[in-house]
Amino acid sequence: MDAKFLEIKDDFLRKHAVLDQARSTLKQEFVGIDEIIDEIIDNLSSWYFFPELQERPAIINLWGLTGVGKTSVINRLVELINYQDIYYKFDLGNKEGSFSFQESLEELCENKDSSPVIIALDEFQHSRTISGPFKEEIKNDKNRMIWELIDSGKIQHFEWKHGLWSLQDFTTKLSHLLKAGIKVENGFVMNKIELFCNEIGITVNENEKVRFIPENKYITIIELAGEQFDIHLEKDIENLLLKLTADETIKFLKQVIKIGKTPSFKNFTKALIFVIGNLDEAYTMSNNFSADIDADDFNKISQKITVPCIKMALQERFRNEQIARLGNIHIIYPAFSKNSYQKIIEQELVNYAKDLKARFKLNIVFDKSIHKLIYKEGVYPTQGVRPIFTSMHQILKSKISYFYSAIFLNNLTVDSLHFSIQDKKMTCDFLKDNESVYYLDTTISTTLEDVRKNKQDDLQAITAVHESGHAVLSIVLLKVIPNIIYSITTDADSQGFVLSSIPWDYISRKELIPRVAMMLGGYVAEELIFGKENLTAGASSDIEKATYFLSNMYKNNGMGRAPITYEIPERKNNNTYHQIKNIEKDIKAAISEAKKLAVNTLINEQKLLLSLSNHLSDKRKLKKEEIENIAKKMLTKNIDFIEKGDHLFYRNHLKTQFKNIVASQPNIRSFENTISLNKNSTDSEIS
Repeated sequence: MDAKFLEIKDDFLRKHAVLDQARSTLKQEFVGIDEIIDEIIDNLSSWYFFPELQERPAIINLWGLTGVGKTSVINRLVELINYQDIYYKFDLGNKEGSFSFQESLEELCENKDSSPVIIALDEFQHSRTISGPFKEEIKNDKNRMIWELIDSGKIQHFEWKHGLWSLQDFTTKLSHLLKAGIKVENGFVMNKIELFCNEIGITVNENEKVRFIPENKYITIIELAGEQFDIHLEKDIENLLLKLTADETIKFLKQVIKIGKTPSFKNFTKALIFVIGNLDEAYTMSNNFSADIDADDFNKISQKITVPCIKMALQERFRNEQIARLGNIHIIYPAFSKNSYQKIIEQELVNYAKDLKARFKLNIVFDKSIHKLIYKEGVYPTQGVRPIFTSMHQILKSKISYFYSAIFLNNLTVDSLHFSIQDKKMTCDFLKDNESVYYLDTTISTTLEDVRKNKQDDLQAITAVHESGHAVLSIVLLKVIPNIIYSITTDADSQGFVLSSIPWDYISRKELIPRVAMMLGGYVAEELIFGKENLTAGASSDIEKATYFLSNMYKNNGMGRAPITYEIPERKNNNTYHQIKNIEKDIKAAISEAKKLAVNTLINEQKLLLSLSNHLSDKRKLKKEEIENIAKKMLTKNIDFIEKGDHLFYRNHLKTQFKNIVASQPNIRSFENTISLNKNSTDSEIS
């Protein structure tokens, strides 16, 4: 083998080992995103091994909720592969000032052309180029150059050059001095010396020759245009200027200024570019700040987000040709699962115990009760890990000095500390050889646990009835047992909620009225149990949701009398139908029909409604298993509950029709288009 091949082989094997070690380390340090880490490493490997083969930048897009490790993973990866010196990170949320993309670009453009660099475009969602319902282009886009960087890797760079504007002013003065009668020979001023010196601000000794171009301008000329004129020494500048006439000198200086003003072209075709952002349009649950919804439910929702979903979401912020420039490598972070949060908390506590032991030489044990409380107080499923760190500080770290001070104040001889939570108190057993020698506790703040307490008051009773109305209609009309029902929550905007996961991913016409009835279930339940005159204002969001849902189905999705798109007359929507009065009558009628269905259903299932309401007036939540047990006892009829959507309903129906038509006479032209929504029944309606 020749030496060149061996050199390439050694470099490849070295990089392979570095990348494998980086993959392993990242998986140890970042919990719950092993698949994401694999995707990142796999997609950057070609750039890492063969950057010289790239003809345009490698683009890797990372999308996810806040606090799931998008930026921190990339920052750590750069450290692990030892590329910190060629890593440039831009926060696109900063549009002005020294941290904006335009200003930060200066540092990147100092990098040598065509050499590998890593660029992170963070908070990319803020660089939107269109806005509003009509997707109008944003004017004066501060980050426009991003798209050239992403597309070809070649950008025009207008850099500030030292001395440029000073030389331009100086050249203008020289032009005016020539018009005033100044004569120049061989680069020296021959007359009106005093006038010349006063105008350009120099002093000279008596009988000293005065240069038309002072020597202090030479270095500026070299820096601005030395490469273009192949002039690199001040002596060369002097030799040139002494040969020029005054007019030739002015012409030369103007050429230098023009070159200085010309933007340079920077080449980043060998770059690896990470596009990092949060897309609320794709992560539709991102605005839900509830700490009560199970993290696993959010995780399941986020797992359904696909690359087409991301591209559709991007259309709300960027033009189609810009989305195309981002390419097809879209790595989609899921929301953390419950298990992931628990591992993160475990990891943080283990690391904190190690730090304390290293500092004080004492073994530290954190009881599981501490783990559980940090989870209860710190996990907001759409906000990632950051709230965990603040809750850990509030519950644990802010109290540690109190316990350590007891060792010194009481002259204790101990070798380990055991911490736990009991009755809203942080407790510590001070141990020596596994024997307790001292005990201490202190009160801790539990913000969410206080909010979650059962109130057993009128508000909890109202909420219990309201949410039970939604739940009963989910059970009876859609045959879906809710995942959970809350009558008290930590959410500032909601006293309670029902989480029902519909196990199929489409909406059929026959579902419209039952779904709207379910949305109105809280309002109707309150009216039935407390009376119309005692209705509360808590149903406003349900009514809004029902109205919007039907309006969208009828006006945009062809569920009305005719498959037509309806819109209020506005600029740029001449291609839609504007006569909406009749369709809005249909919407009103459908809402009335849905309310009637809700009333009749809740009256028929009075025992189930009151049973759920009674339970929820005393305890703040009911889980799926509890709800199902109550429903089976209290329902007036047996219901074949739908757990999974994979057997539903259209595929089997299509296959059956195909078999029937193949087996029948060829002249039969009718469709058997009644679909059953029961697994074990021929019933064709949701009932």
